[in-house]
Amino acid sequence: MNNGAEPEVNSVAVIGMACRFPGADDPGAFWRNLVGGVESITRGPDSGTYIRAVGKVPGTEFFDADFFRIPPVEATAMDPQTRVLLELSATALEDAGYLGERKYVVGVFAGSGENTYYKEHVAPDDEFCENLGELRLALANEKDFLAPRIAFKLGLAGPSVSVQASCATGLTAVTLACQAITAGDCDLAIAGGVSLLLPETDGYQYTKGGINSVDGRCRAFDQLASGPIPASGAGAVVLKRDALARADGDHRYAVVRGWAINSDGGSRAGFTVPNVAGQEAVIRRAMQRAGIRPRDVSYIEAHGTGTPLGDPVEIEALSRVFSSDDRGPGACAIGSVKTNIGHTDAAAGIAGLIKAVLAVRTGTIPATLHFTEPNPAIDFVGTPFAVNVTARPWPENEAGRIAGVSSFGLGGTNAHVVVAEAFEPELGATRRLRHLLVLSARDDESLGRAKVRLADWFDDTADRSERYLADAAYTTAVARTPYAARWAGAFGTAEEAVTALREPHSPAARSTRLSLAVRGRPDDLVALAQQEVAAEPLARTALDEYAEALGLAAADDVFRQLPAHAAATVAVLVCLRALHLAGVRLARVDAPAWAAPAVHWMLAERPLDELPAVVETCPTDTAEQLQVPAPDSLVIGPDYHLAGAVAHAWARGAAVNWTQYYGAEPRRRVPLPTYPFARQRYWLEKKPRRTYTPEVADTPDSRSSKTVADIVEAAWRGVFGLETVDRHADFFELGGDSLTSVEIGARLNEELGLSLPLDLSFEAPTIAAMIEFIESFENTTRQE
Repeated sequence: MNNGAEPEVNSVAVIGMACRFPGADDPGAFWRNLVGGVESITRGPDSGTYIRAVGKVPGTEFFDADFFRIPPVEATAMDPQTRVLLELSATALEDAGYLGERKYVVGVFAGSGENTYYKEHVAPDDEFCENLGELRLALANEKDFLAPRIAFKLGLAGPSVSVQASCATGLTAVTLACQAITAGDCDLAIAGGVSLLLPETDGYQYTKGGINSVDGRCRAFDQLASGPIPASGAGAVVLKRDALARADGDHRYAVVRGWAINSDGGSRAGFTVPNVAGQEAVIRRAMQRAGIRPRDVSYIEAHGTGTPLGDPVEIEALSRVFSSDDRGPGACAIGSVKTNIGHTDAAAGIAGLIKAVLAVRTGTIPATLHFTEPNPAIDFVGTPFAVNVTARPWPENEAGRIAGVSSFGLGGTNAHVVVAEAFEPELGATRRLRHLLVLSARDDESLGRAKVRLADWFDDTADRSERYLADAAYTTAVARTPYAARWAGAFGTAEEAVTALREPHSPAARSTRLSLAVRGRPDDLVALAQQEVAAEPLARTALDEYAEALGLAAADDVFRQLPAHAAATVAVLVCLRALHLAGVRLARVDAPAWAAPAVHWMLAERPLDELPAVVETCPTDTAEQLQVPAPDSLVIGPDYHLAGAVAHAWARGAAVNWTQYYGAEPRRRVPLPTYPFARQRYWLEKKPRRTYTPEVADTPDSRSSKTVADIVEAAWRGVFGLETVDRHADFFELGGDSLTSVEIGARLNEELGLSLPLDLSFEAPTIAAMIEFIESFENTTRQE
């Protein structure tokens, strides 16, 4: 068995994941279903040859348009596949710890299935289409704009490529992303695929000789196999050069060691007929890139559509590659996720990849359902392959846990990826006595839901050690985007954290002017500072600085070597300096008279070499002088600790320097609950086509009854699809862009009979500003 050492190859780490598949809204639920042998197919009574069996993803009508600054009318027009993959891309990037991160160049490679929503719901609504315009409709629905929109909305500057390879789309996107990363075109990449059936779809019409199953079950490699079941699904992964991921302390679900794509070309019986040679070549090339032997692979996540023709071709191609494998039958398990969730078309390859990633990570191979006897055209004897029919531990293999994932598109595109387990290095125990958890959201309601989700996560996770709590705290701080609504707390154990997280959320008052009070006897403050130095790396850094400035060789002896008043003064400075290093800026500090000169010196950010004189001139009267702290201020006293002070400051809006806070303590990112989207329904109901007659343009007489304000407000409401718009709402915050600006300008010019600039929204980005501009414009025009 591999001893934990990873080969030095040009590998790519999987550091983030998100998915929505039948029966599962996230990878955790997806994995539980797979290990539990759950078939997530919605069924109903068949009607002749109409088979009521389909893999559904509920709620595709709902979307958090506000989170992505997309106007309601645009969200309503947009392909739901784009909306779902946009949310999943943000979630996967947040799971990786890089949502909103601008340090690295991030690419996007993604594809989608057929846009049936546009065909069935949008296009027949002539009035809606006329109002939105051809270009905005195209941008919201054409596949070309899927990846660029994700890049635009998430602020990603790497290559953005919409990938279309039929049911090989998802895995092809992964291979292209790996190539871009290793070529240096980007540091990270999102790769994904999505395919959604309409919500009302409850089955399919079976046709003899067609592709879909006769009985509503996908029986991959089985003698009764007759095809797959159509299903909705979507998934996205975040990939990063493995060496960089290890250096950054990223959570690595698994490592992609090899990848390849090719085409069957013209050497096959028909355009949709699978080809042994093409599949063999792509598998062999991926394994060569990975630098592995066939015997190193213990599991194959097959394309496995359960068709009488496709399954034997796939096994024959694998057998040719594995012909040198001298292991006995059954040494390499084979399976297909399509038996659990159906065939998710453009998302099929990403579903198989996520399954394989979780399998190598956990060391469990899930069962393939509905297999009893092999397809008579498949001879498993003499090969190392056997369909895995029960969930079982990963077999011992000296190479470690390695899996292959195949995806073969209708039309001839073939993709294969080799996935291996990632070995996480052990980190040392933390010195901190308390660990700082921070959460934020766009509003307090979402923040309350985020707290509950994190509490549930702590309750569900098997590892509640202090080390894992420290990693979770680190992740919430450095790997999450800060929003306006905030909560923070410092905890010694996971149990303490869960108790606080489950308390009703009480919003903290935001303040840019934080105050602090020093209270307590000097000897108590010295004891406090010694405790902080032992537990907090920043306090240790501060003490080292002061010891050097005071000419003391051993920082640990500072408090013993100095006179009582000087030791107390340095104790206060250590606490203040640690806060300063963490990025917490104080507007006011109330300190006893004996500490006041040193406090004023530090707040003025005077040179460190002045410290000896400051300490010497501090008053020697160190009698206790209690200060009355200002309301809601920080207090350096008997109960003070840096983590609690930073939590207090961050929850009130302070910009904490997390790089400094964690600079002396190496920690790693861990998967945590991601942002709780506040989804609303954006959906056009089906309606028959009808002829739309545009309203007659206002005549000068009819315009006389409308004010400029009336016309401007109506234009904004119509273009953004909102019932009301605040006069001071910002054009860009509402999701405005150049197209909506042109649309608003065109409507105003038609209504007002003017020649306003079509980019007026950029110069006057609120209704109020636009009204003022137009009234001034009209007055100037009349005077001329």
